[in-house]
Amino acid sequence: MLLLIALAVLLGTVIVILTSPFWRKDPDPIPLDEHDAVSQEIADLSVEREVLVQSLQELDVELAQGRLERDDYERLKATDEHRLLQVLDRLDALAAQQEDKPPVSQTTPASPRRVWIPLLACTVLVMAASLGIYTFVHWQALQRMAANSSPVSGAPNPLEMVARLEERLRNNPDDLEGQIMAGRSYMALERYEDARRAWEKVLELDPTNHEAHYHLGVILMETRKIDDPAIFQQALQHFDTIIVDLPNQPGINWYRGVALWYLKRYREADEAWTTAFKNLEPGSRDAQFVKDALTKLRAGQQPF
Repeated sequence: MLLLIALAVLLGTVIVILTSPFWRKDPDPIPLDEHDAVSQEIADLSVEREVLVQSLQELDVELAQGRLERDDYERLKATDEHRLLQVLDRLDALAAQQEDKPPVSQTTPASPRRVWIPLLACTVLVMAASLGIYTFVHWQALQRMAANSSPVSGAPNPLEMVARLEERLRNNPDDLEGQIMAGRSYMALERYEDARRAWEKVLELDPTNHEAHYHLGVILMETRKIDDPAIFQQALQHFDTIIVDLPNQPGINWYRGVALWYLKRYREADEAWTTAFKNLEPGSRDAQFVKDALTKLRAGQQPF
C-alpha cells in the first residue's frame, strides 16, 4: 500500500510539472492592447521588408537590361538598402521584446480526485498526458512561427502587400519611399490610374525624381485612347526632364523616340533610338528590337 501511495504521489508530481505551464498564473502578463500593437507593427514591417527586397531585385533586373543608368541604380539601391536595414533592426527589436514578454495562456485547473488509481492506469495517464501536452505545445510553436516569420519559399501575396502599404500611406501620405514602392507595385499589377496618382505624389515630394518622370511618361503613352499629339508632348516633357541627367539611358531614349515619332519629329526620333541602341547589350533582344525600328524608320515605314 505504501508503495502504491509513493508511486501515485510520484506520478501526480509528474503530471503537475507537465501541466503547470497551462494553469500557472503569469506574474507579468502582457496587456492585450500592447500585444496587439506589437503584432500589427511586426506584420506591417514584414510587408515592407518583402516590398523592399522585391524592389532591390527589380533594380538589378533593370540594370542588367540596360533600362537604368548606373548612377541612378546606385542611388535607388542605397535608398532601399538603407530603409531595409532600418526595418530589419526594428523587427529584431520587436522579436526580442516578444521573447522577454511571453503571451499569457489560461487554462482551468483540473478538479482534484480522491480515488486511488492503479499503477497501470497511472502509467497510461501519464503517457497520454505527455503525448497530448507535447502535441499541443508543438502545435502552438508552429503557429507562432507561421505568424511571426515570412515564408522562405514562395512569393508573398502582392495584393496583401499593397493593401498594407496603402494603409500605411493613408496614415502618412508624405512618405516618399512608401509612395515610390506603391508606384512600382501598381505598375507591376497594371493598376495604372493608382500608379499615376502615386508617381504624381512622388513628384510633389521630390520634383526631380527620375523614376516618377519616367513612369508618368510611360503611363501617358500606354494608357492613351487616341493618338493625341498633346499626350505625346506631355510625355516628352517628362522624358526630356530625365535626359538632361541620364542622356544615355536606353529605356528613356526609346520611349522618348516613340513620342517624337508620333509628333512626326523623325530625325530626333532617329537620334534617340540610335542612342538607345548603342547603350544596349549587343545581340540582346532589346537591341535587335530597336535596330529593326531604326531600319524601318529610315526606310520610311512604320517602325512598330
